[in-house]
Amino acid sequence: MRKIKKSAAYGAAALGLALAGAVMTAPSAAAAGSGNYIGFTNNGWFLVDTCYHWQGSSTSDSCDYAKPKGTDWRAEIPADAQGVQLEVKVAAQIGGGNVTPQITDLKRGHCYELSGYTFDPKITEKTC
Repeated sequence: MRKIKKSAAYGAAALGLALAGAVMTAPSAAAAGSGNYIGFTNNGWFLVDTCYHWQGSSTSDSCDYAKPKGTDWRAEIPADAQGVQLEVKVAAQIGGGNVTPQITDLKRGHCYELSGYTFDPKITEKTC
């Protein structure tokens, strides 16, 4: 009986810590989304990584890795972001230019299509 009470007490303590941790990591109101996104479609014959480094925002930087051909994904622009340093990397790229778009207007969505091959990847802005 003592073991059951002790196990129940430990279980309750663990649950309490887990719930407290969830409350502590909840995003703040300042980190709320703007409703605008940066979106990508990979139609290229390669894997692609995208990383978002938010400037002036309480939102953590994030990355999406190894997105294959035929994949769509997006990241919401935080409402408090003052800028973004975006990185788009084509896996095993052996030629061609930089495919990272420069985004300065965070008050609207931005969508892009990646195409081509690792030796000449291309990025084209498209309608969201």
